[in-house]
Amino acid sequence: MAAESRNPRHGALDAALGERIRRRRRELGMSQSALGGKLGITFQQVQKYENGTNRVSATMLVKLSSALDLPVTAILQDPEPATPPADPKSDDAQLLEAFGKIQSTELRAAVLTLLAGLGSR
Repeated sequence: MAAESRNPRHGALDAALGERIRRRRRELGMSQSALGGKLGITFQQVQKYENGTNRVSATMLVKLSSALDLPVTAILQDPEPATPPADPKSDDAQLLEAFGKIQSTELRAAVLTLLAGLGSR
């Protein structure tokens, strides 16, 4: 029985790590073969890491960090944490999204004052 089938969460974690490796490799304009050459592995093995088919060992993670010129923590860290999608019909979600786009601190304060006043009615 494969480890992935025993714990399906591992497969998702491996795939997410692989995607971060792929994204960084592409940012650097590096081919899978070139990355494999730096790591002493084949491009097929790089593909397996990037697809989440094979798990990345701690040793390989350190090597990847060096080859991709990225700290290990940056490879492990998800830059965009998964958040549940907001209900498109939710007034609260629309209000928060619109408020978050306001750059001016004075305008944000004015909007809060307006909402506080309307809320007391």
